[in-house]
Amino acid sequence: MALLAAVVLTAVGCTENSESGSVSTSESSATSAPAQTRVAETTVGFQTAIDEATAFAATQGIGVSIAVIDRELGIEVVNGAASDAPIFGASLVKLFLADNLLQRQRAGEFGLSAEDRSLLEAMLVASDDAAADSLYSRFGGEAMVTEVAQRYRLPSVAPTTEAGSWELTTMSARDVARYYDRFLSSMPTADRDYVLGLLRGSTMIAQDGFDQFFGIPTALAGMTLAIKQGWMCCPTDTSYLHTTGIVGADNRYTVAILSGDPGAVDSGFATELVSQITTLVFPPGSIAG
Repeated sequence: MALLAAVVLTAVGCTENSESGSVSTSESSATSAPAQTRVAETTVGFQTAIDEATAFAATQGIGVSIAVIDRELGIEVVNGAASDAPIFGASLVKLFLADNLLQRQRAGEFGLSAEDRSLLEAMLVASDDAAADSLYSRFGGEAMVTEVAQRYRLPSVAPTTEAGSWELTTMSARDVARYYDRFLSSMPTADRDYVLGLLRGSTMIAQDGFDQFFGIPTALAGMTLAIKQGWMCCPTDTSYLHTTGIVGADNRYTVAILSGDPGAVDSGFATELVSQITTLVFPPGSIAG
């Protein structure tokens, strides 16, 4: 994956027309100088951090895509075109499956059984692949992904053409960060809080025995976190390792750091490197919450 050190800043409120990477921090001339200064300082801080994280990843042979949204200040920071490059999402697609099921239940299409709800919970909390297999196969498969991509306006999100292989759904870091942001803004309160509770209760050890406390939960230990991690080996002779989520008791930040390690078929997953990359994006003391 090509790595670009340039950082693109956009106003979150203008994301529909901001793919070119223009910089905007306010649409009103009445915005106070202190507010403008705060936005400028925050964007510069994230720019520096993401630039350093991207450069470090390159020295380690890791392809990384990074997107961070500060929902309080309304800014989005990404590492250039890399943040828009579609990448296999692995277990991140479980977010979309859960969202689709809850949306369809609200619409009256069906009522989730106690067993199905248990599968949904296992899929998010322990990243249970068997639970995802069951729900994906019985509730529409690829159409579930397409519905969420259209509803949340996520152009990079596309289902796989390989039947049943939900882990090969593609998505970009920018769209994952935007998904979380739009989920928080648009999901009805009961379902939003239900999903947030599950993501905040993610287990350290996943159903398959993998330690999923890398990246965000390592770099931001002690903070209020709602996370969904992803890992997969090795389509296209690449291991994929993703750390994503919502940071802060007030859900201020949404974060997506997606990585691919070309040729890492036998050496395992670079969890420590992804944790280092995340720490560079969020140095100790850089944010509170």
